[in-house]
Amino acid sequence: MAKKEKKQQETDKPIVFYTQELKKSKTINEDTVKIITFIIVLIVVLGLLGLLYFLNGKYVTKDIDKTTTTTTTTEATYNDSQTTVSTMFNISKKDTYYVLAYDSEDEIVGQYLYSNATTANIENVKVYTLDLANAMNQKYYDSTKEPNTKPTKPSEVSFKTNTLLVFKKGKVVEFITDKDQITKKLQNKTSK
Repeated sequence: MAKKEKKQQETDKPIVFYTQELKKSKTINEDTVKIITFIIVLIVVLGLLGLLYFLNGKYVTKDIDKTTTTTTTTEATYNDSQTTVSTMFNISKKDTYYVLAYDSEDEIVGQYLYSNATTANIENVKVYTLDLANAMNQKYYDSTKEPNTKPTKPSEVSFKTNTLLVFKKGKVVEFITDKDQITKKLQNKTSK
């Protein structure tokens, strides 16, 4: 009986389970390490490029703090009835033509004469305009200086006010500064 009792005592003991946590793999796959390294390097490089872009815009080109402006470009146009002092003697060596030197900044007289010149319909005579406010013509325009009424070349030209020059064969034959006389000359229907 001793054997039976011993077996019974052994079976009466509660069964105890021992659990042990499985060992986790602490090593990461080699490909995963390469991908993580690549992503970190990519983030650092992009951050440095962003910083370089910001510093360039802020301190070198100074574009960052500027307000944006929109510019509109227009197609260049050419007006063959406009001339300059340097080219007015060379327009035609055979024909008669008029050159109206007017001040476009003079909103009353200058604009009035310009309007007359652009609408002038003088038989066999072409009318050219010369804007005294244009940068290429400004050095020939001085309201305090007496004009040269018989210029033979561009360097001799001097304007004091709005003027109509009548050219025949490339030479100045009339130098008119009176507004009324200029208007009459531009309204004539036949050339004189």
